[in-house]
Amino acid sequence: MSNEGTLRTRKFTYNATLAIVIAMVAGYIVGAIGGKPLAQIQFIGDIFFRLVQMGIVPFVMCTIIEAVGGLTARDLSGIGLKGIAWFAGSSVLASACGVAAATIFQPGAGLAGTALVQEAAYDATGTTAVTVQDTLTNFFSSNIVSSMAAGAMVPCIVFSIALGLAISFWRTTHEGEPCPVLDVTKHLGELLLIVIRGVMTVAPIGIFCYVSSMVGQLGPEVLIPLLKYLLVLGGTVFAFLVLWIVVVCVRCALSPIVLIRHIWRMSFMAIATISSAVTLPVEMDDAKNKIGVRDDIADLVLPLGMPLNSNGASIHLAVTAITIAQIYGMSFGGFDFVYLTVISTLLSLANAVAPGADIVSLTMIVPQLGLPLSSIGIFAGLTYPVGAIRTILNVDSDVFCAMMVAAGEKDGIDRDVFYGKKALDA
Repeated sequence: MSNEGTLRTRKFTYNATLAIVIAMVAGYIVGAIGGKPLAQIQFIGDIFFRLVQMGIVPFVMCTIIEAVGGLTARDLSGIGLKGIAWFAGSSVLASACGVAAATIFQPGAGLAGTALVQEAAYDATGTTAVTVQDTLTNFFSSNIVSSMAAGAMVPCIVFSIALGLAISFWRTTHEGEPCPVLDVTKHLGELLLIVIRGVMTVAPIGIFCYVSSMVGQLGPEVLIPLLKYLLVLGGTVFAFLVLWIVVVCVRCALSPIVLIRHIWRMSFMAIATISSAVTLPVEMDDAKNKIGVRDDIADLVLPLGMPLNSNGASIHLAVTAITIAQIYGMSFGGFDFVYLTVISTLLSLANAVAPGADIVSLTMIVPQLGLPLSSIGIFAGLTYPVGAIRTILNVDSDVFCAMMVAAGEKDGIDRDVFYGKKALDA
């Protein structure tokens, strides 16, 4: 009888990933059938995202403080700098690919006379042009508490690295003595992860409500004229993702088929939640326990990569900016392409890590290029599809950067874990 009960338990084990996929597909179907009235249930999805996000900022800070504080000066000069180098290189390349793809395929051509463009409106009240200097200055917080309250990830990251460095220096000068702050930070991070995992048990409900609401409000009449734009954006992201997989597998001498299987769960989570912040705990778990990235590398590189390595956001900014320019008959050439590549990369660093980040990003780049703010209204209905497209690359590229760093470290990737010969504790 007990054996029969055990078999039944195993047979009906809850699969969170499958539940999220089902919720996402069901949301699409229900949204297409139900239409705009389903906007009334979006608040349930919003509550879910807020529940996850309420602990994300302190969780990321604790993870980075613990990771940096636990490293030696040698580790910091190696892992940290290598990670930043890969972030910078991949983001610049992503922006350049976005510029090239939009220039070649011209997704904005022919949209100027459509009702969608003519009726586009965006409330720019209180919106001011954000310069590159402002963006860089805002990386540093004058009040870390206010930055945490505002969810400004980059200033929080900078503070966390600074505190982690101070802890690392303290440990070096007080050999053999435990650091109470490091211990508290470690335990707080573990508790926050328990809270996030608890909230994620109801993820399918929140995702179903959010997706069905967005699809219901979006409607096919908005997607059709912008289908070419979505195809160019999605095609560029897909091509860049394939390029990443090839480079990583060659560099690390790993099977691309196995790697794709290991990133499947985090990729679906990224598509479903359209938030790299919400996906981070799953991403870290898969990197360590499926791909086999060494713990200290994953703990440092992945949280840093969330705001500092937004390859999908870089491509999105570049493609959308050129699309808007094509709609309004503006042409770029020569140095303009270089400028757009650089500014897309820089502004992707200030990218929000939550649903709706695409609109926030556009309010930063559109004024930089002398384009009308009203053009943002053209893309206001594409929050979900655009968010899904760019978030999957944001998330996966963080893991790929961690793998590239790990490839240069001794025992950086546990191949037995990668190929399923050894399982680690989740």
